[in-house]
Amino acid sequence: MNTNRENLILGLPRRPRGENQNTGTAVGALVGLILTENAGGAILGGIAGNALTNQPIPLESAVRNYFLQNNLSLIFFYRAPKSIEVLFKLYDQFWTVKSSVPNNSLNLKPEDVEDWLYGNLVKKELPKKLKQIQHSLKV
Repeated sequence: MNTNRENLILGLPRRPRGENQNTGTAVGALVGLILTENAGGAILGGIAGNALTNQPIPLESAVRNYFLQNNLSLIFFYRAPKSIEVLFKLYDQFWTVKSSVPNNSLNLKPEDVEDWLYGNLVKKELPKKLKQIQHSLKV
């Protein structure tokens, strides 16, 4: 089970991980058993299947899922090396929100950059943008 520290990157939430770990373990074990015809292969296959399903979901998928869960219509997702920008529709108007890694201030691995971009978008930039939209439209 992940600790809270593992679920955060510099105080921001990481991308969600695959949720079908039991399925991955079972399928991996079955494939391992079929390929090796012994229990050792099933065990190793189960371990491999669990590891594969425990990977973070791709950045674009994580952002799209977050927008969908929050009833926001994501129109376009743009990915640059150290930033993401999202075009979305709210109140019959189009808006953009951007998340960028600060220049040279973070020394992160590529996977951590994606996690940081996701966390910064959903916990800082998007809430700030939604408040700005509500204020400008007086809703």
